Amino acid sequence: MGEETPFPKREPIEWAYDLSMLYMIFFDQILDFAKKLIAPDFSKQGPRRVQYWTALALLRGVMSSPAAGIEMLNTRLSNIAPVAFDESLVDNSENPVQDSEFGYEGDNTPTSLLEQTDWSNYQRQQLRGFSDQLASLSDLKHDQKCGSAEAILDDWLSEGFNPVVFCRYIATANYVGRLLVPALRKKYPKLDIQVITSELPDELRKQKIDEMGKATLRLLIATDCLSEGINLQQQFTAVLHYDLPWNPNRLEQREGRVDRFGQPAPEVKTCLLYGADNPIDGIVLDVLLRKVREIKRSTGINVPFPEDSQSIIDTITQALLLNPDRKINRQRDGAQQLTFDFSEFDEAQSAKATISRKIEEAAEREKATRTIFAQNAIKASEIEADLREVDDAIGDPFAVEQFVTTTLNNLFGVQVIAQQKKGCYRLITANLPDQIRGILPVGDIVQISFLSPTPEGYHYLGRNSRFVEQLCQLLMANTVNRSDKRAARSAVIRTRQVAIKTTILLFRCRNVIEDRRGSQQIVAEEMILWGWKGTPQEKEFLDQAEAKALLASVRANSDMSLPARTGFLENELKLLKSFEPEFDRVAEQQSIKLVEAHERFSSLMDGKRFQVVHPVLPMDLLGVYILLPEGEAVGGAA
Repeated sequence: MGEETPFPKREPIEWAYDLSMLYMIFFDQILDFAKKLIAPDFSKQGPRRVQYWTALALLRGVMSSPAAGIEMLNTRLSNIAPVAFDESLVDNSENPVQDSEFGYEGDNTPTSLLEQTDWSNYQRQQLRGFSDQLASLSDLKHDQKCGSAEAILDDWLSEGFNPVVFCRYIATANYVGRLLVPALRKKYPKLDIQVITSELPDELRKQKIDEMGKATLRLLIATDCLSEGINLQQQFTAVLHYDLPWNPNRLEQREGRVDRFGQPAPEVKTCLLYGADNPIDGIVLDVLLRKVREIKRSTGINVPFPEDSQSIIDTITQALLLNPDRKINRQRDGAQQLTFDFSEFDEAQSAKATISRKIEEAAEREKATRTIFAQNAIKASEIEADLREVDDAIGDPFAVEQFVTTTLNNLFGVQVIAQQKKGCYRLITANLPDQIRGILPVGDIVQISFLSPTPEGYHYLGRNSRFVEQLCQLLMANTVNRSDKRAARSAVIRTRQVAIKTTILLFRCRNVIEDRRGSQQIVAEEMILWGWKGTPQEKEFLDQAEAKALLASVRANSDMSLPARTGFLENELKLLKSFEPEFDRVAEQQSIKLVEAHERFSSLMDGKRFQVVHPVLPMDLLGVYILLPEGEAVGGAA
């Protein structure tokens, strides 16, 4: 459509960290402890199945962060008596430690699993010892995962990137913030660092993120409570996966908060941080994430993760945990390296091959679908015309810009000063009505922009922005209540831009559309401009485009008295009855156009066929605007 729609370039990397010696000793001990929890026939009984999940949860928690591990261990130590077994945990047989297929499932550590186990005195002693060990490892010297994160973030900040760090658990996010704030602020004193988790209500999360936009350098540490719903592209330009997601869909959800249309930066960075000697990270990275990323890099397609693949991941993790005699082999030639050797276990090797095949099949389906939509079915010229009509009906960015700037300035006396960059303004907030002042960022001067991507330092206003919606509501309320700061529903203007009396009407047109099987109805509502020149008998009508262009450009050239304007308006209103057949014809024509547009789109998507049930008649008349050439007789109707 000839419009610039820039998307950033995504630069994905992987960063492996090695465990410090003390952390490695601890991990070997906790891995051995986890393996001993699991009975070989764990899948046959609920409590034994929960023991497997408990072992997996322990490993995921302690490798997320010392804080997450301590929270899990201390929760069990403070509840010595076993909790009654919860049958609902195994009702659906889905592993609660894994990331959900269907979106965000919470960011608390899975302590409920540990509470289900009847620990022996010896096991409780071991858990207490693990907790003490983790407490001694909670610093940048011993926790090389957090130390590696500091190095990555330091590099990004020095290059001018503003990162988001995604953690799996609340305890981990708070822990990372606690260690990184003093470390990074030594080098970047003005760095704004915030930690946001589900502990904060949704509105407060949004508020804190908006406030961060004022800082030149910013770093957000968050959980997956921000991986859906809140867009971060205006404030952030990089994503660090502090904890690997156990579902590739979550990977794209996180990165898609930053790498999306509206991102003003030409490049965004992403990084997968993983433990080189952590077998769970090795499984997740090798089996889940790398294949999806390779397809994204080579084809540009985001592959939806196969729905039954989480059960396959269970097969592989079980192969790891059900072999208590298998030791971890490490190489100390300058780096620790550990990969899960799938060739040792036929079942795990088969599961990995199955996932790889399913992901490739999904990629081929997506590729075929894109080919159909891109080349064979869509007639670009027809779709473009429809889309331009949609913009015309609901307001394109230029219409929003005109509405906001002229309404604020002309009706409310608010100074809106155009900047050198097109679409950007300085808004002086002094005269803003109280109803809308609090929606904008705090300050006597706010920089606003109607551009997307939005330039750095500007607050974006689009047609769906809350400020624009509230300004519309305020204007309509003032109009209905006949306030002095209102829109004109009628006007009589003497102007040189018409040679003959011209009348323009503003209608609200509503149509009920249903598919031809009668199973679905759609209500379409829009505003229509229509008019005529001269007398009704001459039938010199103006269509929507002509009426809109004339109304947008006309300017008054001389004053008229109130009685004169009233006389013209009253005469014109008397003529409306004679135009009713034409009004109905306009509504019928619009119904036909809407059905044709719906059929063009639906034929590409689901093959549904639509027909008009009826236009809602008569249309609602919302405005009457009479344009008079200079010299028109007062009260004349000819």
